[in-house]
Amino acid sequence: MFVLKRNGTKEPFDIQKIAIAMQKAYQSCGIGFTDEECLKQAQKITKNYKKGQEINIEQIQDDVELFLMESKQYDAAKAYIKYRERQRNDRDNPWADNDERQDLILSKYLLPNEDKKAFIKRIAFGKSSIEKILRHKEAIFGGRNLYAIGREGNITGSNCYVTNDPEDNLESIYEVDYKIARTYSYGGGQGMNLSKLRPKGAKVNNSSNTTPGVMVFAEKYSHTTLSTQQDNRRGALMLVLNIDHPDIIDFVTTKLDLNKVNGANISIAINDKFMNAVKNNTEWIMSFETPYEKIEKKMKARDLIELVGYSAHTMGDPGVMFIDHMNDYHFLSEYDDVKFTATNPCGEQPLMANGSCNLGSINLNSFVRKPFTIEPEFDWDRFDFVVTEMIWALDDLLTMLGDRHALKEQREHVQQYREIGLGVMGLADLALSMRLPYGSEVFISFLDKLMRRMLNTAVKASALRAKELGTFPRYDYEKISSSTFYQYTIDSDTDELVKQFGMRNSRLLSIAPTGSISNILGVSGGVEPFFQINYTRRIVSMFETEKTITIWEKTPLALAKSLGVEPEKLPDWALITSQNIDFVDRATVQETIQKYVDTAISSTFNLPNSATVQDVIDIYMMAWEKGLKGATVFRDRCAKIGILAGINENTEDLNPATPPHVHIEEKWTSKKTNEVKEYVTHINVHQTGVTPEKMEKELCPLCGNVLVKKQGCIQCSDPDCVYEKCAV
Repeated sequence: MFVLKRNGTKEPFDIQKIAIAMQKAYQSCGIGFTDEECLKQAQKITKNYKKGQEINIEQIQDDVELFLMESKQYDAAKAYIKYRERQRNDRDNPWADNDERQDLILSKYLLPNEDKKAFIKRIAFGKSSIEKILRHKEAIFGGRNLYAIGREGNITGSNCYVTNDPEDNLESIYEVDYKIARTYSYGGGQGMNLSKLRPKGAKVNNSSNTTPGVMVFAEKYSHTTLSTQQDNRRGALMLVLNIDHPDIIDFVTTKLDLNKVNGANISIAINDKFMNAVKNNTEWIMSFETPYEKIEKKMKARDLIELVGYSAHTMGDPGVMFIDHMNDYHFLSEYDDVKFTATNPCGEQPLMANGSCNLGSINLNSFVRKPFTIEPEFDWDRFDFVVTEMIWALDDLLTMLGDRHALKEQREHVQQYREIGLGVMGLADLALSMRLPYGSEVFISFLDKLMRRMLNTAVKASALRAKELGTFPRYDYEKISSSTFYQYTIDSDTDELVKQFGMRNSRLLSIAPTGSISNILGVSGGVEPFFQINYTRRIVSMFETEKTITIWEKTPLALAKSLGVEPEKLPDWALITSQNIDFVDRATVQETIQKYVDTAISSTFNLPNSATVQDVIDIYMMAWEKGLKGATVFRDRCAKIGILAGINENTEDLNPATPPHVHIEEKWTSKKTNEVKEYVTHINVHQTGVTPEKMEKELCPLCGNVLVKKQGCIQCSDPDCVYEKCAV
């Protein structure tokens, strides 16, 4: 027996759905029939249905309504009729509660003359379950999928790509430039690591004699990103450099100059060895070897982390990636040939070369029943259902849009690994709806349960899809099940399914920032706390004086209404934002989630203007110690705010940091002659960049330490030594 849905699709008849609908009608008017009693009533209603026939969904609902009336359950019948009416209105006019801001963001994904109802139908690609999920705002696909599904042309459904790291030759450098441009033209973002390129001043075998270094090519890729259009927007790029590359100082500080590399996000790939050097206050060596020479630069690890912290404090860049954590904690960590060197532009997807990922996100707040009450409930069964349906839908999209990747290598990679990334949004809203203060112990306990359940549900869904359609070609149970991530997170019943059927997808969960899609659904983005509970908007009319109004986020406003208070009178626990949360609590939230996310999390530590460079460094140390895969900080009123803010906004930085001053010892060894040249480079850091002063290495005649240039004089690097060369 099959049920004929309103959109013309068929699905197997399930009498439990009728029983559940009846029980909800009874419960809404205080009638306490048990599950068994409701099932018996459903059996009475359907006793005349013939095996093998197709039953229209409207006919089933009419029969339920008639049964309730004949049973003289008038209150329940009334509730059921109202439920049908709400469902009808929801189908005919979905997302009717969206405000002007939400509709404006949605408009960039619509086809010409497409309304919300048609949009939802299009992106559900014929799946009635997905259409219902979308209508109820329980989940939504990532932006590229929303744009690509049902649209003609060379348009990718993947937000995320990582290209080959450019090799140390012009052919590879320009090949990568072509690949990222081609990917941008299809709508995808790109990431790459530049650490294979030789540093500035290194010898090359051409008319230039020496190379201009990494930053020249970083600028080249940045310009390509800025100049490649994607339907009225530019591409997105992540540039990564390893912490042990000799050009790391230039890379760390490049964003201090507003005219440099402004078409890319930048991140530093930091390994455990460096973080231990910082912890132990030891020296750090940046090295590179070419066919002609060996280059070494040496400095205190703490001086280097301070320089990173200063740049992030001043400009919000760079971010840091803990590259060992990224490579050690995921399903494929035991594959010898699977290594990550970079992420997509937002950082939630470490990917192999030519890897890509299509995204979707669950709206956590939509599963809260009886929100804001003393005993709210989380609908775990519905949550499991939606996670499963979204995993299957994302896998379907890999196939549907599989020829929509710009490069042959990308299409082949998708077939081999079938990577997807299901994430979450609305976590801050859920905290209010469940009356769980964001970051509190009770919140963390609930979050741990939720994320473990989400991962295991996703893995089960992938296993069941593998049973139906086969595993991803590189699947190897012994390697996957022996990974640290699998052993720590996967429950025994999940493991049994994987052991039996395998996995359809090599990657499953990914926490994207969800900027546009969370705004469309009207909830907080990703796993962030609210950035602000409210904000002010100035309204000016030619007929009236200027007015200032306060706009509140929807869930805090609903909480205030439920509590019977003005929004300004909400309790302190409901007013937690990214501006006032303790960064230790903030990191604990991310740590809890990261335990169950096989890829990574795009999330930012938003800091008040009063935060110091040491606060930034403390966040890096804590994030590394907690096992996070990356950390990005953004301080209120930092220099980047001045770029982004309107001309009438006061963006003065009330807490600028004092630029650090560091010196680097350099050693350049010729492989041909074994000649060694040693230098000391003194780095003068200022708010718009750095000015290096390089001198041949000379030792202090009094104490034997290295001489450096300070304030125009040659002085000893030992602060306790009084030697000054200019004074002799």
